[in-house]
Amino acid sequence: MQEELNKGVTEIDIHDDKWRDLNVISSLLKSFFRKLPEPLFTNDKYADFIDANRKEDPVERLKTLKRLIRDLPEHHYETLKFLSAHLKTVAENSEKNKMEPRNLAIVFGPTLVRTSEDNMTHMVTHMPDQYKIVETLIQKHDWFFAEDDEEPLVSTGPSKFLDSTFLLV
Repeated sequence: MQEELNKGVTEIDIHDDKWRDLNVISSLLKSFFRKLPEPLFTNDKYADFIDANRKEDPVERLKTLKRLIRDLPEHHYETLKFLSAHLKTVAENSEKNKMEPRNLAIVFGPTLVRTSEDNMTHMVTHMPDQYKIVETLIQKHDWFFAEDDEEPLVSTGPSKFLDSTFLLV
């Protein structure tokens, strides 16, 4: 199927049953991102994303992640914007597909937030950060990619994924 995709979408018979298997399609998508020579969250920004995710202050964590996302090269930013919008849509249908933001983050986190080097220590110690970054990106997609940078965050108390839950007002 990868070879068919490489030939171009005009060569694909989308009515063929093999293109209807969502597990195969998501595997192809993950494979595409894994094979990129430069990860979506770029090599030079990888440590910054991990450090940002570990900030104790949840508001500062989100603001720093947003700044880092905005600092990505344009094609990385636009690809991330499109992909995270798609993952948000998938998560919005979690009652049917069982893919809540956390599940999607577990599947896509290590593929998207990674370095090009195969450092097993980083793979293991950074895995929770990779999940949390992608989960937050899905949950806060509209805020991260809002055209208006002045949209504030408001704390509303305890949460499972952050020390505080934030709503956009």
